[in-house]
Amino acid sequence: MLNLLPLLLIILPVLLQLILGAFSVYKPTSLKFNRISWINFILQIALSFAAFNIADYNFSKQYEQYPNPVRCGMPLLGIAMASFFLLFILILIIVIQFLIKRWRENRSKKETIQS
Repeated sequence: MLNLLPLLLIILPVLLQLILGAFSVYKPTSLKFNRISWINFILQIALSFAAFNIADYNFSKQYEQYPNPVRCGMPLLGIAMASFFLLFILILIIVIQFLIKRWRENRSKKETIQS
């Protein structure tokens, strides 16, 4: 499970933003879109650090059994690049959901003015 945990941790905020962000755009909730977006942005950064540390721990335990191990840092670089990529995807999702929310609000204002 520890091998899969870093990937789950860095994907979790993106999935939460997709689900909770869409829910707050289309249906009124107790959580506002702004708050959901900030929570997921901060979670993405915090869970990326946690995922990197867990991956580093996994690799150090894997190479612990050898007397003089030669460690490669490429898997850790992969986790770091995946974290940056998913942070970019999260920001893109937030912007798209914000534009949809704004478009829906403007459309509903126009309908109320015309009525």
